[in-house]
Amino acid sequence: MESFESDDGHVIVRLDRGDMVLESIERACTEHAIDTGAVVTGIGTVSTLHIHYVDRTELPDDRADRNVALELQGAWEVTDINGVIADGEPHLHVTAFDGDRTVGGHLETGCEINVLGEVTIRKLSGLSLERRPNEREVSRLQQ
Repeated sequence: MESFESDDGHVIVRLDRGDMVLESIERACTEHAIDTGAVVTGIGTVSTLHIHYVDRTELPDDRADRNVALELQGAWEVTDINGVIADGEPHLHVTAFDGDRTVGGHLETGCEINVLGEVTIRKLSGLSLERRPNEREVSRLQQ
């Protein structure tokens, strides 16, 4: 992983074979002091894709029953990564295609780059955000 920062607050992250996607984005946030920002684009290929998504309209009280987790192997073409960075922590979603199906959801740790990856982060100044759980234990952005 290597990252490059422009004069206007954009950080470009280059991901190489074997790099971990979310872990590298978190590292770039630390290295470039990104507290609040947005991942505005991300592309690449992964050999391991870990995501989760909500598959229901009513949320059960037990948080463990709210999400479906997918751990997929193979050649996945990542068509988009985006989301918000609050208090230095990225909350990102991903869409990927393996030639037969398209999947999308919340990006988890353990997604390994197959060939390459490129991510653009936009630092936001003058705004400080954090996530706090509401009464249903759903993390929500707050200033």
